[in-house]
Amino acid sequence: MSHNSFKAKHQNGGYRMLHVVYKPFWKDLPFMDIFTCITPDILHQLHKGIFHNHLLQWCISLIAMTCFPTLCHFKKGISTISQWTGHGTQGDAMSIPGFTFRCIAQSLLDFIYYAQFQKYMDMTLEAMQDSLKMFHDHKHVLIDLEVCQDFNIPKLHLLQHYVASIRALGSANGYNTEYPEQLHIDYAKDAYRPATNTTT
Repeated sequence: MSHNSFKAKHQNGGYRMLHVVYKPFWKDLPFMDIFTCITPDILHQLHKGIFHNHLLQWCISLIAMTCFPTLCHFKKGISTISQWTGHGTQGDAMSIPGFTFRCIAQSLLDFIYYAQFQKYMDMTLEAMQDSLKMFHDHKHVLIDLEVCQDFNIPKLHLLQHYVASIRALGSANGYNTEYPEQLHIDYAKDAYRPATNTTT
């Protein structure tokens, strides 16, 4: 996206929380690659970002859709059905977008689980990259079903850099903000509450 198109969309209310950075302080610093400073963050990028803000919302949108009125839910699975009728076969055919969405969801969940490993081998990093590739291969279904408009999501883009960051810096657990935040809650907030609790 060019600077002018970003500015136009920003002025029209398209990006309410984003602000244009005209000349970043690090632009002319020698040997500076700002993108190597952004390390993977399991809590904010994966759990709260990808899972809660996007994947869960896509699931809710897909469930709430009414474009598949004949879509059937089989509580015991399809293996217990002894005979298919035309209506049953049609309902099963309508579940194909749901199956593809399941692949999308599974690939993102696999990526999140791989990102939380404490030790990696080439095989696990390749599996992590493959799960991300599976998501990108099937994500068009979300646009086709009008679950989302586009994939211009910064946290989704950051997933492409996880494997390189893990290779360069080690396990993402080593620079994850989840543990320091929990310590902050336990030692700062919990200690602060009794000190401010005054009874008269």
